Amino acid sequence: MRRYVLPLLLFLTYVSGMWPASALAAQSLEDAELAYDRGDYTQAARLFSPLAEQGVASAQFYLGLMHEKGRGVRQDHFTALTWFRKAAAQGYAGPQNNLGLIYERGRGVRKDVVRALMWYTIAATMLSGNEGKVALQRRDHLTTQMTAAQIEQARDLAQRCQQSQFKDCD
Repeated sequence: MRRYVLPLLLFLTYVSGMWPASALAAQSLEDAELAYDRGDYTQAARLFSPLAEQGVASAQFYLGLMHEKGRGVRQDHFTALTWFRKAAAQGYAGPQNNLGLIYERGRGVRKDVVRALMWYTIAATMLSGNEGKVALQRRDHLTTQMTAAQIEQARDLAQRCQQSQFKDCD
């Protein structure tokens, strides 16, 4: 059913004389996700890149993952961090969890457990299911290695970040 909806939408917009960029972007995003899922990372990167530049949070997240792991692009933790930050700033929870990992492990940035806990705390409140459980586990594990003052600082940062709608997070 799903594979018929988009072509029908595209046909109707073509017949009406309108060709919205959002319809094209939706098709490109779907094509990029399919390329990623089948392991064609070079093609996925080519398709995700313009969408990420246009501000599509899920494309930014995928590019972050690809740079983090070196899939279809050169492995570059700093570039992964950049894409994760852009997606996280839009309230996208997946990259928020990844930012926690990046700061906890010091990949592309100086290791910062306070910032890591901040991102894990935010992600844990926004994610559900297994992803939410993983964020909670990472958050709880990290707190066992921190002082009470560090934990309080991370909570304050998380609150400020969320209250600013992810504009004041760094």
